[in-house]
Amino acid sequence: MSTPLNSPTASSRPEPEWLIEDPYIDTDLGVLLTGKEAQINLIRRQGATGDSSLLVRKHYVPRKVSEKGTLEALGVQRASTFRNDVEYREGRHFRKSRDRRAVQQMSAHGKRLLQSRWTGHESTVLRTLWDAGLNVPFPVSYNEESLVMEYLGAESGAAPQLASARLKKHELERALHQLIDGVRIMVRAGWVHGDLSAFNVLWWQDQLWFIDFPQALDLAANPQGLNCLHRDIVNVATWFGRRGLNVDPEEIFADLLADLG
Repeated sequence: MSTPLNSPTASSRPEPEWLIEDPYIDTDLGVLLTGKEAQINLIRRQGATGDSSLLVRKHYVPRKVSEKGTLEALGVQRASTFRNDVEYREGRHFRKSRDRRAVQQMSAHGKRLLQSRWTGHESTVLRTLWDAGLNVPFPVSYNEESLVMEYLGAESGAAPQLASARLKKHELERALHQLIDGVRIMVRAGWVHGDLSAFNVLWWQDQLWFIDFPQALDLAANPQGLNCLHRDIVNVATWFGRRGLNVDPEEIFADLLADLG
């Protein structure tokens, strides 16, 4: 059963007008992208009154598949190759000792718990950052295996990753300013992306959109938060630098820290 994300706080942005309430029918339109820990499918949601919208469903892929047909049943094409998630999980706690042991031992139960925790975690982070004013896909609902969220793109194709957007220099400069402003919003909201790169932001309608937050770190709770923030800044600064922009990652990082007070 999917959990809707429809409980905004008093200070939240209003929910998008394209949201379709129950009852509705989802039609899978095929795979948009496969990544190291998830597969993205495009779906069309049709409401009872005939209104419709395009959404994406992010399937979190099992880290180990032992039973034949498991991937097919989940609607994904291959198992996850993402392994280095320990630093991201610091600061996230399981209350039951049985659950903590299962995660530590990476038993079948532990892997299910982690998969469920990643979907709920990304949903929470997306909604928090969306409410804070950041350009992120609006999260619609989630269950233990997948997250449904806003589709960025047109009928003819999805919004390109920044890495493949082929921007002119003045557009690159605009994208850099938007990226720094976006990271500042994240940090003020208490979050670090943790895997920020030109492949985890989209360029759509002259705007930069941040995506892919399952590994996002709580800046206050995770002792790796500042290290990961610095790594994020160095990653993107290096990418922009290779495209002819003069970017000092240490200056950006220091400015972000000063902004935290």
